[in-house]
Amino acid sequence: MSSWKLHDRTAVSGWLQEQADRNYRLWLFTVFAVVTGCFLFNLMLAFVNTNVARISENTVMLSEMTLLSVALVLALDRRISFYAVLFVYLTYIVLIMSLRPELDLKAIRDILIPITFYFIGRNMRAIEDVDRLVFLCATLVISFGLFEMLFLDVFTGIVNIFEYYVARGTLQPDDNYIEGSNLFISATRVGGRYFLPFLGDIRSSSVFLEPVTMGNFGAFLFLWATFRTHMRFRFILYALAIVVIIMGDARFGGYVCIAFLIVAPVYRLAPKFIWWALPFAITLILALYGSLTTETRWEDNFPGRILNSALLMQELSPAAVFGLDRTLPFLDDNGYAYTLGQIGIVGMLALWTLFIYAPTKSDEAFKFKVLAATYVCLMFSVSNAFYSIKMAALFWIAAGAADNFLPGRQASTTVSETDRQKSRAEVIRERLAYGQGR
Repeated sequence: MSSWKLHDRTAVSGWLQEQADRNYRLWLFTVFAVVTGCFLFNLMLAFVNTNVARISENTVMLSEMTLLSVALVLALDRRISFYAVLFVYLTYIVLIMSLRPELDLKAIRDILIPITFYFIGRNMRAIEDVDRLVFLCATLVISFGLFEMLFLDVFTGIVNIFEYYVARGTLQPDDNYIEGSNLFISATRVGGRYFLPFLGDIRSSSVFLEPVTMGNFGAFLFLWATFRTHMRFRFILYALAIVVIIMGDARFGGYVCIAFLIVAPVYRLAPKFIWWALPFAITLILALYGSLTTETRWEDNFPGRILNSALLMQELSPAAVFGLDRTLPFLDDNGYAYTLGQIGIVGMLALWTLFIYAPTKSDEAFKFKVLAATYVCLMFSVSNAFYSIKMAALFWIAAGAADNFLPGRQASTTVSETDRQKSRAEVIRERLAYGQGR
């Protein structure tokens, strides 16, 4: 009798595990679908704008909020940490919004994206799931990028990128200084490409529709390959990262990759406090540089971009530093200034502190934090493109999964079909034996 009950419990346990595995596979499929949607929705909207009906800024915002709403559901679990962080930040955003003359949904979005996708990453069972997601995204980006480069006229005939950005309010009709071009304004390298000039003057934008995020994505692929030391096909991912950077002619992305190679071997040397303080130190340095320099003209190179970023710091009012000024100038070329203008110094301090000091399960997880801090701080120096959901979703999922990463843990917790069948067979035999014994 006791043996029967024991094996009965084993069968029930196996069945429950089977249900849990099935639910996880469905959840993971939905995560993959949402991230793929984050990568592709701009391309699909541009297709609609070119061939079906004109879209607007509200259409883009609605698409982002739909993806973010599904992601919020995927982030839900039994742990209190997600709800606590979400409650505190939403309360903070409501407070600063109440002190502004008008509502700005971008600030709410900019807060929700990192929190939501980070906790989705924390719910990943195995880091290998993120590996597969990264390779899927890389395949999408390179496939569409190659199509764009090889069949440019066909691509821009189907997707008029410039008109899409005009329709969504990002650009003005007279911003296009390349006559007859349907590409984003920075997609043509007027002085010629830096990488492989024989490819022409066009910088591939792929699914992102603009080359800046293309370069950021290439740098992220390089980051992930550097972090995942024992990943299968690691060097293939390195190769894919280089291909993406070359396709987008992303010289700054190349600089960031070099920074990864410098930082990765020595990541244990600096304590967490250094990486926590790094963005605030850079913000202060840019502000001081902008206040002291007499230069007002900048060139399209790394020193010139830093100068422009420093000058933008001077555009912030004291109220803007606390996220209370809505009469902000164009700050997209400085991620630090943009962050202060959107969520204020208090929000910036809290969000970065949570990321740097979030609990990790291994030394490898801290390695990701160091690489991620390098990535974010360098990107913020010249752009706010990191906030875009088309790149941020994947990054923050990777960040959450990396914090939960424990080397040596099995890639799957699925109970095998053989084990389940064995448990059921044993239960049947025990029940038959019990019946015969009676």
